[in-house]
Formats: sequence, C-alpha cells, structure tokens
Amino acid sequence: MSEEEGYVKYRCVHEYGPAPEHPDWTALNELRTDLVRAGLVGQLENGVGYGNLSLRAEQGFVVTATATGHIFVLGPEHYCLVTRCDIDANTVWSVGPAQASSESMTHAAIYEASPVTGCVIHLHHAGLYDQLIRGKAPATAPGAAFGTPAMAHSVAELVRRHPADGIIAMTGHQDGFLMYAPNVEHMRDLLYMLSQGYIPC
Repeated sequence: MSEEEGYVKYRCVHEYGPAPEHPDWTALNELRTDLVRAGLVGQLENGVGYGNLSLRAEQGFVVTATATGHIFVLGPEHYCLVTRCDIDANTVWSVGPAQASSESMTHAAIYEASPVTGCVIHLHHAGLYDQLIRGKAPATAPGAAFGTPAMAHSVAELVRRHPADGIIAMTGHQDGFLMYAPNVEHMRDLLYMLSQGYIPC
C-alpha cells in the first residue's frame, strides 16, 4: 500500500455529534476485531491505516471512522453515520464523533447498487488478493484509484451484476478487496469460504 493510501480523498461535509446506534453494531465490531487479529484491518509501520467496515442503517450507513486502523478494539465513538453521498460530486455527508472512512464513497455505491446488501467490508491481504486476481474474480477497472468516483462507479457496476453478495478485487488499490453481504453472519460465512480458496464468478 502506498504512502498516499488510507487518507480521505473525497470532500467531507461532517457534523460532529453523538456516536451512531445500530442493532447489529456489536456483531460488526466483533467481526472487525477478528479481522484486526488476522491482519486484514490495521495500520502499517508508516502510520497509514487500512480496512473499514459498515452496516446499512435507516438513514444511510454506519461506518468505521477514518484513522482508526491502529486501534485493536473500537468503541461506538470510532464510528459515524454517513447520511448522504454524491459520487459524481465526490462528496460525502456524515455525522458522529469522527469523520467517515476513506472508502465511504465506495461503500455508498455498493448499498445503492444492491438493495439487499446490509454489510460491506474493505480489507487488505496480499495472499488473498493474489488468490482473487489469479482466479479471475470480479475486479475494478485498473485506472480506478481508491477513494475516487471512478472506483465507486466501477464497483457499483460489478455489484449490479451480482447483487446478492460478492467479493471484488480492487485493481487500483494494492492488495485491497471489497466484500458485501446481507448481514454480518453471512459476511462471516463468505470470509470463511474465501479462506478456503473460494473464487466468486
């Protein structure tokens, strides 16, 4: 992952407020801790964080805040609610104790492209990424950089083809990939399948 990655590129209109509440927050946060333990979410030696998770909410989606990769177990204060996203305007609106993750626009694109998706995660792992690329899994356009409208549009196009669930290799984001599923439990099943060599079509 390059020095530039892990930083917010979109225009963020953020309103500071209380931590968002969600009935599945505990399940998502426990999943994140497991992913940190496995090295799929965390922080590089240069201080750049990687990986983020979200849940669809009534008024948008709850997502891990930016610059939280170094924290092993997050609290509610490390999440925010994205209430609106305009991909073409490269703008995200959010409310909460901290600003939204750098990949929030891509999360928004997935939720918009698939009404059945309830959980999205963005992970980094060289071995799993190579597995997906070698297996010709769905992959974003090579010129689509992370955290940009181009990445969000490329991801949305792939999600519309397979709206139920999926795994997408982020070609323009070194070792990065996205996963989406109806809920956290389904996401855990998808992660297990990936660890066993599963390649989505």
